[in-house]
Order: sequence, then C-alpha cells, then structure tokens
Amino acid sequence: MSGSGLKWGVAGYGDIVRRKALPALLSLGETVACVWGRDAARARATCEEIGGSPGGSGALGTSDYSALLDVAEVVYVATPVAAHLPLAVAAARAGLPVLVEKPLGGTAPELDTAHAGVAYYRRLAPALGRVREILRGRAVHHAVVEFRSPFDPGPDDPRIWRTDPALSGGGVLADVGSHRLDLLSWLLGEPVVTGARTGLPFDLGAERLARVELAWPSGGLAGLEAAWAPGARRDRLRLSFDGGHLELDPLDSGAVRGIVDGIAVEEFLPPPENPHLPLMADFARSVRDGTDPVCPVRDADIVDRLIAAAYAIATPLEENP
Repeated sequence: MSGSGLKWGVAGYGDIVRRKALPALLSLGETVACVWGRDAARARATCEEIGGSPGGSGALGTSDYSALLDVAEVVYVATPVAAHLPLAVAAARAGLPVLVEKPLGGTAPELDTAHAGVAYYRRLAPALGRVREILRGRAVHHAVVEFRSPFDPGPDDPRIWRTDPALSGGGVLADVGSHRLDLLSWLLGEPVVTGARTGLPFDLGAERLARVELAWPSGGLAGLEAAWAPGARRDRLRLSFDGGHLELDPLDSGAVRGIVDGIAVEEFLPPPENPHLPLMADFARSVRDGTDPVCPVRDADIVDRLIAAAYAIATPLEENP
C-alpha cells in the first residue's frame, strides 16, 4: 500500500492499538500521522515500531494532544475509558471525525453533531449480519448471552487499569459486557434493564461477575452473564424466536447453528483475523462518503445507558461464577 490514505491521529499506545488498530490502518493504506499518550517516550516508541511500514514512517509521537489535532484528519481514541469523552470532544471541537473505543463512557452534545463512532466491531462480523437478516420481521422471545474468561492482572500488569472503575467505567460488565449489550440492541432494538447483580470485586473495586436481565416492549427477554473467572472459556449467544432458534458458540467463531422455519441451519461465516480491519475500513469509508459509521454515537449511547442503569440497581452477588 502507498500510505496515501487519510491522516490518522491515534490516542493511546496499549495492546489494542499496537496489535490491532495500527496494523489495520497500515494494511488499509491509511497514514498514521501521530500517536499520542501521556508518556511521550512510549508514544515515540510506538511510532518507531511502525516506522518501516508504508503509512507509518514519519509518525509523530507526543504527549501534546493539541499536536495530534494539528496534524490529523481523523482521530482514533483507544485510552482508558475515563479519557474517551474528553479526548473525543476535543477532536470534535477541532472539526475532526473521531472513532472511539468502547464503551464511550458518557454523552456530550458536541458528539451528537460530530462525525463520531464507537468501536463495536462485531456489527461487521458476517455471522452476526446473517443472524440479523434471519431475525428481521420475527418476534424474539428469549436471548441468552454467556461470557467467561480468566482475567486477573497483577499490580505490574499494564491492564490493571481495567480493574479500577475510576479509569475503566466499571468491571466486566462495562468491558466485555458492553460489546454484548450492543449486539442485543443492534439485533433486537433498545431494551430496558429489569434486574442486575454484580460481585466478586477486584482490590481496586471493579466487579469480576455481572448478571443483567433485559426486556423489550415486544415481550422479549434476555439474560446476560459475564465473568472474569478461572476455568474453561465460554462465549456464546442463544436466541429463540418465531420460527426457530439459533446459537453462536463460540460467539466469534463464525458458526451459526439452529432451526429456522423447520429447516436446519449450519453455516460458517468466520470474521477476519483482525476485527479492527473492517472497523477501520468502515470508519474511513464513512468519513470519505459523509455517511454514518457502522456504530454511530447515538447507538453507542444506548449501551452507556444500559450499563449505567444496571449499575444503578445492581445488588451484591457473592457466589462463584
């Protein structure tokens, strides 16, 4: 690729940025103009890592966010959640399109009128697009979402911020649960939270376990359980609806199985190895075309409202997941 695409300013230098976002941008022929972070040395080191790639040479590493805004045509924010909104609003005020990692972490009038999106990339997964197509026009009766994965960072682990609600906006519900709440809203429409329980907090306060009950005006119900816990990994979505049922297990495998109108469904529609590749391509397209990205801020606001509502009514949950 020539690296002649849009000039991106990247706020953050963590795992998602280095393993997913930057490789995706460079492979798409986009230009990384700047990497920003509170630690200028880490920002510069990240730029050095991509310096030999088309579109990566000459990237500025800085701790001055105004410098990023001066050189960027598009901004991608992938910092701890507490910084999402301030950085996104600053980009919007500078007249720049902005793509923010999930969850957004709040609302702001500036983003309502800006070209802004949130990185709920599973909307672009072929298998989930197929499920949405099957569900169109059908009443969904019940959905079950289950997630479980080991996560217990030590004090020197750079991911420790995810266990501090002041930085992360919450625990497992705000983190992995946000993606799954977005999927339910995207597939079925906006629900209401009817019950929530959280428990097993880390030392810094974020919960390891969350259970949320949801309901739709149509009468549909859903249960979501998310846990950071030892043991076998689990990540699945089950749906029952007029005419059948479907299961995606594991959720990101691309496998769709079930029964629809008496006919067995067994399809395999795998996502790309790097899910940020279609995400970045979609946002770049939306900027060039002046159209909505796959998840505009108004949709992401739904997830933030659901997370806030769940935390507001959550009762303690002491049992092991």
